[in-house]
Amino acid sequence: MAGTFFIMIACFTWALDTLIRYPLLGAGYSTLQIVLIEHLTLVLFVSPMLWRYRHVYRHMSISCFSCLFFIGGIGSAMGTLAFTEAFHYLNPTVVILLQKLQPIVAILLAYWLLKERIEGNFLRWAGVILFGSFVMMWPDLRLLGDAQWHYSSDSVSILKGYGYTLIAVIAWGAATVCGKYLSHQHMPANAIMSGRFVAGLLVLLPLALAQSDSLTTMTSVDFSLVIVMALLSGFIGMWFYYQGLKTVPAQLATLAELSFPVFAAAINWLFLDMGLTAYQIVGGLVLILGNIGLRIKELRKPTVILPVHKT
Repeated sequence: MAGTFFIMIACFTWALDTLIRYPLLGAGYSTLQIVLIEHLTLVLFVSPMLWRYRHVYRHMSISCFSCLFFIGGIGSAMGTLAFTEAFHYLNPTVVILLQKLQPIVAILLAYWLLKERIEGNFLRWAGVILFGSFVMMWPDLRLLGDAQWHYSSDSVSILKGYGYTLIAVIAWGAATVCGKYLSHQHMPANAIMSGRFVAGLLVLLPLALAQSDSLTTMTSVDFSLVIVMALLSGFIGMWFYYQGLKTVPAQLATLAELSFPVFAAAINWLFLDMGLTAYQIVGGLVLILGNIGLRIKELRKPTVILPVHKT
């Protein structure tokens, strides 16, 4: 069970991240600036790991290099930027609802690329987990019928909103599968994590240079908060995530990632005095117990032992 719990711990750190990230965005700093400083901090922090695993990077195959670059450059950097940008065009509920497609993307890619079988038992438990996720959203989904879905009637702006959202969904879903692929190639979890941060920084630096006018001077307090956030959700969170990904299939990992809104709701209740609704409590319990039940069912599968032929 450790793998599933490790991924849930990662989701908990990502939820704590929101206590810092959203106030920083509200203070007028751009998403690009915050994510760039995060990656700069993380690359400096993991530089000893980069040196330690230099032989791993030097002997990577083209497919492993492509996966590592995708995880960092597309999944981490571009996915985060695209998801944040989507909120400028679409109602947040619509964006979060579409984000629920991420497990479907990861499960299908894992089936196609990693040959992870999609069994009836898995589909039943996945249905339970997704049901719990939608129960948590039900109050917002009910209000969505009377709410404004798009912030502009311009068709180009609407397409941009959906496009940015789907880019993030595909990038994050595929990044989970790429991470599992590297694990299959026996690449150390810390090497994957460190390489992810470098790849993300390499993509963010040209974007920052192209949009240098959007970067503003950050106060020492806010700069310190970004560093704390990077080490909390970036280093600690990603360490737990890749340790968990070593032991669970990609299709289980992507469902465990759905525990993020459960922890986000709990943190809002604990730190921001925002009450929990019955839908959040029931949906969250269904989602967490569904992940635990699915993992227990997977662990109880009989192991096939091939006969040894003596010569």
